[in-house]
Amino acid sequence: MHSEAGNLPLVELDQPFHNLIPSRFPPVAVYERIAEGRDELFTAIEEMTNPRVREKERLTRGLASVDQDQPRFKNWNHAPFVYPNPEGSRFYTADRNVVELADELQTALAISIGRRTDFLRRTAEPSTYLEMRQIVRPVRGTYLDATSWDGMEDRARRLELGKFAVDEKLDGILFRPDERRSARCVVVLKAECLGRPVQGEHFKYMWNGQAINAFFSFRTDTVYDPKLLSSEDKLLAA
Repeated sequence: MHSEAGNLPLVELDQPFHNLIPSRFPPVAVYERIAEGRDELFTAIEEMTNPRVREKERLTRGLASVDQDQPRFKNWNHAPFVYPNPEGSRFYTADRNVVELADELQTALAISIGRRTDFLRRTAEPSTYLEMRQIVRPVRGTYLDATSWDGMEDRARRLELGKFAVDEKLDGILFRPDERRSARCVVVLKAECLGRPVQGEHFKYMWNGQAINAFFSFRTDTVYDPKLLSSEDKLLAA
């Protein structure tokens, strides 16, 4: 694999990428429903055992001189590298925390809806809806360019490619996702490669008990068919 991966080019990235996270619309404070105005107290109690907060303290060693407003310490950038994914990711097993992002919102939606569908089917959820928020942040660094690689269907080869990126101390891998083969995604290995995250659009996924058969944009008041997300055509209104 090292000879195979060694033949792939490297690419320098400095551009925005997207993903979606669970949210509420309109946004509400985390403990609003139960805190009765004591949100700060509830937050302080939760942070006593919060692994993200503990890891941030370890990285800064409690030094006030460390700029804790750095993008790498923002929750949406820091959390993926602290909370493990028990199923792993495309190029890594569960023992390595990474974040996967898409170069377009449409691609991020296709990936997000696919993963939420898998989860809801496993848990046999009745009809419901999920509210999700777009997060956009710059991605910078040196990445292995696997956009023309023929090994994406082979899990073992993907894991070997991931190991190569780590061994070579690269910042991650650029690839084409199965959910939308015309698009590009990136797996990022280091939180310091992520710029300041900003909130984008809010969406509602409609789950009918078997599938997410529609999603709704709060910005445009438009309902979309998720089956169209994989198309090369632009689905979302500008």
